[in-house]
Amino acid sequence: MKLISWNINSRSNKEILQKQCDFLSSGDFDLIALQEVTMQSQKYFKDYFVDHFSVSSFDLSKEVESLKNNRKYGQIIISKHQFKALNPYRIKIPFPERVLTIKLLNGTEIYTTHVPPGSSNGIIKIEHFEGLYKFLQKNPEPYKILCGDFNSPKQESLNGDVVTWGQKINKSGEVRLAINSKWKDDCSAERWDLAERNIIQNHESLNMQDAFRALNGYEDTSCSWFTKRNGVELGRRYDHIFSSTNFNPTACFYDQSPRLKGLSDHSPIIAEIE
Repeated sequence: MKLISWNINSRSNKEILQKQCDFLSSGDFDLIALQEVTMQSQKYFKDYFVDHFSVSSFDLSKEVESLKNNRKYGQIIISKHQFKALNPYRIKIPFPERVLTIKLLNGTEIYTTHVPPGSSNGIIKIEHFEGLYKFLQKNPEPYKILCGDFNSPKQESLNGDVVTWGQKINKSGEVRLAINSKWKDDCSAERWDLAERNIIQNHESLNMQDAFRALNGYEDTSCSWFTKRNGVELGRRYDHIFSSTNFNPTACFYDQSPRLKGLSDHSPIIAEIE
């Protein structure tokens, strides 16, 4: 299976949408998982990939009228192969539309998610991580792939240590538990750190592997989203593909070209999984 996961940055301009679709079509992917799809852009993708099977968060939502402001973002899955869309309300998270799940006819479950950023959503981010982790813990399905934009981690080191957004790094490089003071009354730093870490680093407890790290180790410092601080570009590896350990990832990488061409502020992650 050749899979791409990409946060398309809620683009709505038809010229950009066309270029995004052309890029996706050129990759000959078995499965496409997109985040930050809007109610308007979903139709463009469905029409372009009319010969594929597709479903969006908006198709499954019971509260479409509420999907605006910080809930306006959905996901879409486009597949060469037939599937069954699964009920998003099985997963107890604040914004059910932020996880989209399908089940392929061979039994493989595909999850794509866009974790709400903590800077603007506070504890909602943590409740999302906790609800998703709890569900995956209880789900006995041995063939799962989880992908998307997790807005985590803050940093990774060459020895495999992860710094979450429940931690801060001082000028001397020391790491301590701490969160934005804006959210301190809603969530402890310990809870915030654990919620992110349980999936980003402790996914082995879910019998899952980080496809990118499994193949490339921690020497590969590729990132999928970039910002500038004091004029210096700073990268974060926010986009991930996790697969059950029963699967064998044979390739996994970030394609920087569509981001550099201005098609999104995220670089897609691409994997081939046996």
